[in-house]
Amino acid sequence: MNVKSVDNLDGKLGECCLAAGYIKIARQFRGTEQSESCKKNTFVHELTHSILDTMGESDLNNNEKFVCTFSSFLLEALLSMK
Repeated sequence: MNVKSVDNLDGKLGECCLAAGYIKIARQFRGTEQSESCKKNTFVHELTHSILDTMGESDLNNNEKFVCTFSSFLLEALLSMK
């Protein structure tokens, strides 16, 4: 999976495409530069989508509430590791 940083994504923070093998993270959102913490959160969010897609979990993958909550807890755990 390639991770690409792009200027913007037409109103999205990030996107992933398992078939093409990429995750894209927008440097800007609605004309404002994204903070590093926001880009990390977006990356983990899109990674969660990619994992669920790989697992064939379409219902969970399409459930943004689940993806947001799961990815937020995952990022928090990763950042708190010593």
